[in-house]
Amino acid sequence: MAAPTAAAPTQQQQQQQQQQLMMQDAQLAMNVLQTATRYYSRGQSANAPLGQQITLSMPTAGIMTGVDLHITCLLDITATATGNPVGAAGLITGLTTTDWYGNTRTNTSGSRMQSINGYHQGRPYNKVPTSFSQDSAGLLYDLPTAISSTGSIDFWLHVPFAAAPNSLVGALLTQTSNGTCQVNLQTIADLVSSTNPLAPYSAGTLSAGNVYVTPYWSFLMPVSFAPATLPTISLSTAYSLQDIQTPQNLSVGVDNLTNFPAARVIHSQLLDYVNGSQMNFGSDLNNLAIIINGATPIRFWVPEAKLVHQRNLLGADDIPGRYYFPYTSDPINTQVFGSYQIQINPSLVNSGAALVATSEMTYAMGVPLPGLSV
Repeated sequence: MAAPTAAAPTQQQQQQQQQQLMMQDAQLAMNVLQTATRYYSRGQSANAPLGQQITLSMPTAGIMTGVDLHITCLLDITATATGNPVGAAGLITGLTTTDWYGNTRTNTSGSRMQSINGYHQGRPYNKVPTSFSQDSAGLLYDLPTAISSTGSIDFWLHVPFAAAPNSLVGALLTQTSNGTCQVNLQTIADLVSSTNPLAPYSAGTLSAGNVYVTPYWSFLMPVSFAPATLPTISLSTAYSLQDIQTPQNLSVGVDNLTNFPAARVIHSQLLDYVNGSQMNFGSDLNNLAIIINGATPIRFWVPEAKLVHQRNLLGADDIPGRYYFPYTSDPINTQVFGSYQIQINPSLVNSGAALVATSEMTYAMGVPLPGLSV
C-alpha cells in the first residue's frame, strides 16, 4: 500500500517558514556585524580628462558596505566664475556601481548621490550646514570662483552598498574570484554652462586638468565565510539607486505621472524638475503627489509644504528644483498595488523641461551568490 502523500503547507505555514528564515538571517547578520573586523582602506587613485569615465575596481576582500570618494580637479580661472547651487558635485554627471554579474546596482549622478547622503545623515553632506560654500580652509569642500591659476574643485561623496549603516542588506560579497565589482564615474564635459543648472558653474572663464578620484573602501572581514555563518538572504538582496528620466512632454496645469520601478521595495525617492535652463524653489509647480492605481493620491503637497518638510529633514535647503520623498519608516512595496506613481502639476514649463526621478530601493536578485575564494 502506497504511503499517504504529505499535505502541501498552507499559506500560513509558508508565511511562518519565511518569517523564521528572515529571523535567522537577521541573527546571522548581527553576528557578522558584531564579530567581523572592520576595514577602511585607501584604494588606488584613478584619473581622466573632463567628459570621460573613471573606473574603480573594488578589492576582492570581505563584505563591501560602501566607499568614500575624494574627487579633485585642478583649475586655471582667468575670469571670475559664478557657481551654481549644485556646487562641486555637478562635476560627476554619472555614477554607477556594478556587481560580479555585471548588474548595475546604482545609476545616478554625483549631485543626487550627495543629496541622498545628506538626507541619510540629517544634514548637508560634506558642506557647511548653513550654506553650500566651502569650509573655512577649503580642505574638505571647495568650488573656487576667484581668478587663480592654482584653484581646485575638491569634494567628497559616499556611495553606500548596503541599505543602512548597520545593515548587510544589499552589501556586496567581494571575497570571490568570480567577476569584478566596479564603481564608474562619468565626468561633465563642460564645467561652465549658462543653460545647464546642474553644471558646477553658470559663468566664468577657466581651464581644467584631469579629474582625480581616490577611493576609501569600507568592508567587513567575517570570522568565517562558511555559507552557514553568512546572512545569505541579506547578501542576495540588491540595494540600488536608479535614475529614471521622463519624456519631455510636460504641459502647464496638466498632471504628469512618473512610474515607480516594478517589483521593488522603495525606501526613498528624489525628483528633479529641470525646467529647461532653470531649477526653481517650487515656483514652477502647482502641486506634487504620490498616486496609487492611477487615481488615488496617498500623499499630496503644495511645493511650500514639501520644501518645509525636507528642510526639516536636512537642516538646510537642498538645491532648487529638487524634492525628496522619504518612505524609510514605511517602505513602499510596489507589488502591493497595481501601480505607484509620482505626480506633478507644473505651473511653468520652459523649453526642454524634464523630470529625473531617483529611486532608492531593494529587491531580491534571483541569482546565487558568487563562489567564494577563501
